[in-house]
Amino acid sequence: MRGEASFTAGTVGGGTCSFVNYSLSSGLFATGIGPSNWASGGKCGACLQVNGPRGSVKVMIVDSCPSCQQNRLNLFDDAFRKIGDPTDGIIPVTFDIVSCGITSPLWVRNKVGTSKYFFSMQVLNANFPVTALHVSTDGGNRWEETTRQNYNYFEKEGKGGFGKDRVMVRVSCSNGRQVILPDVSMEEKAETSTPVNC
Repeated sequence: MRGEASFTAGTVGGGTCSFVNYSLSSGLFATGIGPSNWASGGKCGACLQVNGPRGSVKVMIVDSCPSCQQNRLNLFDDAFRKIGDPTDGIIPVTFDIVSCGITSPLWVRNKVGTSKYFFSMQVLNANFPVTALHVSTDGGNRWEETTRQNYNYFEKEGKGGFGKDRVMVRVSCSNGRQVILPDVSMEEKAETSTPVNC
């Protein structure tokens, strides 16, 4: 895509994607993205290769930018300095979704208040955009959908739970791969890692 980039002094944990207590892998930087590309949180965690006047940088989408025009990135200032001069304010760029290149596993985190009566979970560290999250309570025979909220947590329709203290979770990524977590606790703030990434 062709667009432009501005910059901000943002923080990874302070963005709309709710990546609290999450650190970017070495070589990755961060950005916000405008409403036309935001997809109601669907692009949270996606990585972009951004090319500017002075070079190229890989960034992860961690925030929205409500005031940004179409195809505008709001790069964090350290990323902006890799490809442009801050005195310019706004620079022309091209960008495309790429693998994040993360070598550590994908993992999931439960929101505060999560229990067998209320399901709310986010996916972190995925190499490709997460497109869906399904839950099974019967060992994988039947999978139930969840809906991604614009604050980047997947929740059960009607804000309920799945009635179990432990469930199976299936994460689907945009590259067609799926990652299954066979034993996930429904305790609030619980984190569960996998041995793989997508």
